[in-house]
Amino acid sequence: MAIEVGGTFTDLIWIEGDEVKTHKVPSTPHDASVGVIAGLSEALERDLSRLEQLFHGSTVATNAVIERKGCRTAFVTTAGFRDVLALQRQLRPNVYAIACRKPEPLVPLNLCVEASERIGVRGETVTPLDEAALIDTMARLVEREKPEAVAVCLLHAYREPAHELRVREIITRHHPDLPVVLSSDVLPTFREYERASTTAMAAYLVPLVGRYLHRLERHLDEGAPGGKLFVMQSAGGVLPSRGLHGRGVEMLNSGPAAGVIGATRMAQAIGDADVITLDVGGTSADICLIAQGRPSVTSETQVAGLPVGLPSIDIANIGAGGGSLGWVDAGGMLQVGPRSAGAQPGPACYGRGGTVPALTDALVQLGWIRPHRFLGGRMTLLPDRATAALTDLAAPLGQGPDDMARAMVEIGAANVSQGIRLVSVQRGHDPKDYALYAYGGMGPMLGALSAGELKIRRVVVPPYPGLFSALGLLVADLKRIYRETRFLRVTDTVAAEVGAAFARLRAQAEAEFAGFGRAPEDIRFEHELEMRFVGQGYELHSGIDLDRLAAEGRRYVEARFKAAHEARYGVVLAMDMVEIVTLRLTASVPTDDTVMGSLTRPGIVAANPRIEESAILFEGRTVPCRFAWRADLAPGTALQGAAIIEEPTATSFVPPGWTARVDATGALILTSEV
Repeated sequence: MAIEVGGTFTDLIWIEGDEVKTHKVPSTPHDASVGVIAGLSEALERDLSRLEQLFHGSTVATNAVIERKGCRTAFVTTAGFRDVLALQRQLRPNVYAIACRKPEPLVPLNLCVEASERIGVRGETVTPLDEAALIDTMARLVEREKPEAVAVCLLHAYREPAHELRVREIITRHHPDLPVVLSSDVLPTFREYERASTTAMAAYLVPLVGRYLHRLERHLDEGAPGGKLFVMQSAGGVLPSRGLHGRGVEMLNSGPAAGVIGATRMAQAIGDADVITLDVGGTSADICLIAQGRPSVTSETQVAGLPVGLPSIDIANIGAGGGSLGWVDAGGMLQVGPRSAGAQPGPACYGRGGTVPALTDALVQLGWIRPHRFLGGRMTLLPDRATAALTDLAAPLGQGPDDMARAMVEIGAANVSQGIRLVSVQRGHDPKDYALYAYGGMGPMLGALSAGELKIRRVVVPPYPGLFSALGLLVADLKRIYRETRFLRVTDTVAAEVGAAFARLRAQAEAEFAGFGRAPEDIRFEHELEMRFVGQGYELHSGIDLDRLAAEGRRYVEARFKAAHEARYGVVLAMDMVEIVTLRLTASVPTDDTVMGSLTRPGIVAANPRIEESAILFEGRTVPCRFAWRADLAPGTALQGAAIIEEPTATSFVPPGWTARVDATGALILTSEV
């Protein structure tokens, strides 16, 4: 079973025998575990003993950072670097802003202390650790500030962690209730600010994530003693939950990452190599570019403006979703989002007290979402509430509710199109060369509209679109990325030096995966180097083949880097001296292909699917529209727009000028005829 917590709904999908089953419950923002446990209880009819494995993606870590609901964290660093979290980088978030404020660090200055020590850049001891001073400093800090966790980030600990390990021993011995997080464990790479920020965030999340995972584990232990809990990481793989209690920072953006993994596997089944994913839920839209079957991966991302130096799937996020609220700005212009109705009270048509129209209200007003078929009929919407909310917003602008609904949908689709441009046009990719995979509760509704603006002619709506991030959890690999910073000039000895470094990382990976119950022969390894010309400030990634490295040595490494440089910048500098900065090893155990086979196996379809003829509002006029139930449509079935295809977790809109065809995998493939 897989369960993914979103901003509005918590989604469940599981395979029981040969049957794929789904369930959806409202999220509980005050405590996500409440919604998770309730969803499990409802889905399995209070019989957890049937559960063997639970794969989980959650927004708990991300929301805690954004909302500043983590723990009171202390920060220990090398003498002279106490201000590192406050100083940050010279870069300005907005270069055009006259007054610019940097994001507040998670650890205020009064909780930052120094340790008298110094490790040099080559790992040599410059100044021994003053243990007596550290004991005294920590005693005063704990008495005065009462921290709940401690982050330790010493200069050059990525090269030699001895002092950090000793600091943890001392703090744990004198303050056994304080969890201690080391930068050499979290992010053993150079650049002290990014490493410090990531370590501080990891410590900031330790109590919250630990309690959250402990509640889920205890619930499983009580109801399904043999059940195992796996958690999605931002890099796109799952790990056993018991290995992530102290590494909550690796759970950031785990839900959107799961959706990208699901889209990658779906694209392989259909035969698409170049894909843009569009995951539109209730609160936000998450967008990612997949080139040649591989999602874009970045070495650094940001959460609430703070850097996280861990590899993660490169996902752009914008405030556009079914709960995005319509509002009029100070200039009298209509805006949609990023304000959201959230799970409570939700759109006005939910009847839970919302009075401001959301995008879902606009779709109900236009007739694209039928109130009695929402969530497969499990939840009936109130169209009169949607009309009232739209009327209140439209009246000051001299419009009616229908015009306001049309404008909100057009703005929402335009916002999504702009997000697609972020990952494509602005990075040198032509979106017309890609298929758009639209999922999430609102993605299939906006997919073709946004694609039309960008001249994308092919939109794919996968099976179970409203639960697709949860589906991605079921097909994700067991995966972990290991990194090691080593400043190595590319010389004739590079093959031996790189080979020895990867051998160390491989031994580390095999030891950890043995704890997961996986043998070395089960593990698949991928090797990458982060390189630059000597003197450059930033690196480029390039995958390498160890056999070719051993055979060709220096020439092979230089050729790989220059090819990456030309691909990124369009030019290769007239320089020969290349430097390896960081080695990256990805260790993974692939999931069983039979899982994806079960998810894409067409179910029982109706011999004579019922197609209802009705009408909707489109571009200011009433147009005929056919309504179909997706489960009734056999592979090969085609519907011309305007058409609306309903199912329990989402609604797909086929605009006039588009045709939807059911693929052999069960996916809906929408193609533009213009």
